[in-house]
Amino acid sequence: MEKILIHLIPAILISFMAQLILHEIGHFIGGFISGWRFLYIQVHKIVLLRTDYRLRFKIVKDKGYRCIMYPVSLNTSGLIYTMGGCTFNLLSAITCLVVIITVSVSPVMWLYLWCFTVFGIGLYIMNGVASTKRVCNDKACYNLLKEDEHTRICHNAQLLIAKDLAHGLTYKDMRKDLICLCKDVTRNDIQAYQAVLEYYYYLDKDNYWAMGNAINKVRKRENISKEILDIMEMELNYVLLISAIKCKKQCSLNQEDIKRSINNHKKDGDIHTLKVMAVYDAYICFVERNMDKARETLNDRIKLMEKANVVYAGEKKFCVNELLKVKRIMESSIGANKGDKACVV
Repeated sequence: MEKILIHLIPAILISFMAQLILHEIGHFIGGFISGWRFLYIQVHKIVLLRTDYRLRFKIVKDKGYRCIMYPVSLNTSGLIYTMGGCTFNLLSAITCLVVIITVSVSPVMWLYLWCFTVFGIGLYIMNGVASTKRVCNDKACYNLLKEDEHTRICHNAQLLIAKDLAHGLTYKDMRKDLICLCKDVTRNDIQAYQAVLEYYYYLDKDNYWAMGNAINKVRKRENISKEILDIMEMELNYVLLISAIKCKKQCSLNQEDIKRSINNHKKDGDIHTLKVMAVYDAYICFVERNMDKARETLNDRIKLMEKANVVYAGEKKFCVNELLKVKRIMESSIGANKGDKACVV
């Protein structure tokens, strides 16, 4: 009994990690047999990335468990790729359960097999029962891809965009027809994220009217996951901050509301979160007329971004360019605002 207890924690940890890795391998195999192409696989902070037909390991700041592949065209089916992960979890759990029932094994081996089975079934349920509460899980994504052609095209476009970002392109460098796919009102999680990408595209091009129009396409939020809503709320805070800085008069936001919103929706290790937090901190200095401190804050965050190991080099370049842009706006606004009365945004 004592020997089994000693192995309890290792059995739980090893089985859990093994099923997580197996889940991503399932996505890879599902994509491979569908003709999709491998981009990267991430386990916690370890990334295996394909660049120019070579594979390289990276340690990144953002934590995650994912296997990202991209299709050969916008019309390629992604159903097998999407469901490959939880299918492998279920098959491995069933296999282990059969072994437990039919083969005589030691108590320690039984413990490891049982934990592996339990976590396999658990991950299958987590991803095989449709849910968009926290994230759009595998089964929810599968249902959306089957729902209509437009959603499938948006899904495939997002993975092609991921490839371009990993290869160092920013949003404005990409084909417009690959990004600007959203209709007037988004209907689900996949379409909502496409609207976010369109917002990034126009933000990168300094087209603020089109940028606002893109983000406003997400009007119905009841079917949108917390993951996408968090991104949207962070970017809406960013728009408010930029608008206040660009105001021709000295502007003041409700700083506590902005800070509370950022804290509620930020994501650790996310470079876009770092971008918004940097602009917020610089804005506090800006309204206090401490331009030196605002400039120093932005410069420090730019250096931090440039040193960060990320999967998407183009996304890092985009965020650095945004902070440089904000710095220029602040420097041009601080002189224009002298002697003006305050306005509230």
